[in-house]
Amino acid sequence: MTRVEAPDLGCIVRRILLFPLSGYINRLQSIASSAILADRLGAQLSVCWQPEAVAPVPASAVLSEEFCASHVLSPEQAHDQFGARRPDVPQYLSIDDARRQILLAGYDRGEQHFMEPLRSAMAGHPDAESLVIAAGGKFFLPDDGTDEAQWQEQFRSLRHEFYARLRLAAPIEAAAAELVDGRQPFIALHLRYTDRAHQSPSDRAVREALTRAARDSELTSVFVAADSPRARDEWTTTIRGLGLDPWSAGHTQFDRSTAGSEHAALVDWRLLGRAQRLVYFAESSFAEEAAVASGHRDESIALPAEAFRSALVRARAYAEAARTYPRRHGWLGRPH
Repeated sequence: MTRVEAPDLGCIVRRILLFPLSGYINRLQSIASSAILADRLGAQLSVCWQPEAVAPVPASAVLSEEFCASHVLSPEQAHDQFGARRPDVPQYLSIDDARRQILLAGYDRGEQHFMEPLRSAMAGHPDAESLVIAAGGKFFLPDDGTDEAQWQEQFRSLRHEFYARLRLAAPIEAAAAELVDGRQPFIALHLRYTDRAHQSPSDRAVREALTRAARDSELTSVFVAADSPRARDEWTTTIRGLGLDPWSAGHTQFDRSTAGSEHAALVDWRLLGRAQRLVYFAESSFAEEAAVASGHRDESIALPAEAFRSALVRARAYAEAARTYPRRHGWLGRPH
């Protein structure tokens, strides 16, 4: 990892405990962010991975044996070593003087919102030995006074280096390696419609972006990843019509609440991260992080939502909410 000088905070934080939250890529973002922060502070990183609805598997199903052996703690071990359980981490930023501990959970505001307060907390509590974080996204503590464009670029570079070193669970790495074995360099298309329909671009914009990416890269092989088999198959046909050569991992498991979905999602993510450039929906953190992992984010094309589609989906949601309001709340707001 590119060394970045640790900020002079006057603190002695030597241990970081992370409780990663939400879906798989949210968790990888929080692990990458915590690892980068630990590196900057010269601290040891521990991760207490606990399954939940959108990530219903243990750490060993996602991360390599080596990473788990070095960094992953059970809830009991986390409590024994840090005196903390995930529900014990209060919202936002707090200090536990008795345990010489700083605690951070950004939740609705996100962890990045609290980086400057965290800097102040560490400077104001020089005897704090550990930092406990509950996070489901990315965060970075920049050098004091660094402008946003500079630290964002630095942070992307550090995440790219982290993902290049990180090994996922052996079956995931093996499946991704088999799919690219002997294959020519490729571009990639990521489609996310199920929970981002109001943030999706027009079909025309996707076709034009693919055509431009193929022309600029002089590549014809296109890896297609999607959040439903129907979208994947429909776009496979469309891409052939553009004179390109589409392929996919052929997954059949897309239900994020089911064990096994992690394999499909993370094989796709690994393959997206090996593309020479990506075409993806700008609002998809899954694809954005894959673009960072690939090292080709600047050449990739992040497509904004189509204004009409966004408005239409929102209007339908409002109409449905209005239609079901009496059933949910009773007429004139009086519950049944």
